[in-house]
Amino acid sequence: MADETTPLIRNCWYVAALSADLAPGKLFARRLLDVNVVLYRTENGIAALHDRCAHRSMPLSDGYIQDDKVVCGYHGFRYGTEGICDHVPSQPERCPGGISVRSFPVVEHSPHVWIWMGDPGLADPAQIPGAAWMRDSDEWTGSHGYMHVKSNYVFLHENLLDLSHLSYLHAKTFGTPDYASAPFDIQTGDGEFIVQRTVAPTRLPPVYAEPTGMTGVDAARIVTSTYVSPALSYTELLLRNLELPQEQRRDFHLKTAQIITPESDGTLHYHFTVVRDFALHDQAMSEFILKSIKAAFHEDVYALERITQVRLGEPVFHERSVAADRAGVAMRKHLKKLADHENPPTQPV
Repeated sequence: MADETTPLIRNCWYVAALSADLAPGKLFARRLLDVNVVLYRTENGIAALHDRCAHRSMPLSDGYIQDDKVVCGYHGFRYGTEGICDHVPSQPERCPGGISVRSFPVVEHSPHVWIWMGDPGLADPAQIPGAAWMRDSDEWTGSHGYMHVKSNYVFLHENLLDLSHLSYLHAKTFGTPDYASAPFDIQTGDGEFIVQRTVAPTRLPPVYAEPTGMTGVDAARIVTSTYVSPALSYTELLLRNLELPQEQRRDFHLKTAQIITPESDGTLHYHFTVVRDFALHDQAMSEFILKSIKAAFHEDVYALERITQVRLGEPVFHERSVAADRAGVAMRKHLKKLADHENPPTQPV
């Protein structure tokens, strides 16, 4: 199975930043898959370059933008959006050839900026994962959040597929005592991993009960967790008041895009988008839901970081799995397969 020792998967679209992070005229630096990257807006879109001058390794993000090009703040070497140096101030008459930095394919699907860190010949924008509800829509409304996590991305994906931990890790936020023992269905296939859990009847936690008006009533809470790619997982929630007559029941839907980009083997960027299909113009409700969800996600981050500390301190240990882990184990085997395909094991001589 994939773990913190598995090579990072590079032939994949990842979110590099939010659109709002890239202000016109400003350079934005971020480490992605163990590579320092600088992103910036141009007249025609967004450029992404290796954040390291080819001359003496000064971060290009310490420089500035000039006519859609990046000027190094050390010796003034200037790079275009394709990473090619076209001006060296100490040799103004003729720029030496062969000086360049790597550029990365990048696509903006607002509110997210996606980047391809692998083989550029495989970077097909049509393969960028994501659903319409992740973007601005008349049918959904919501908000975005970000956390920096000191753990491996594999374990966050696994965390999102086995939500039986809600009864314990999230007992103070959006977990309920009956969640862990509720029935669930698992679907696994070639790159497809889905877990659906039905908790009914149940009493909803405040984060869901208050916005839907279902405080203190018997309700159904149906949660579907879906692994999409190394960069993305979905959590889809359906809420229903079971005390109303059948013909009066209304389904409330909330969806969360869990957007995961490794920073390194032991750290990651965690963006999330939370949307709903009710009270579309209630900004106070958006703020309440986001604040409540972030509180729960901080609990996940705490657990993942504690697990990482233990794994680093005692690396030789055989973990045991149970039935609820089936989707997570299959997903981790899938990630290992993808990583091995990009990095074939060295054959003994």
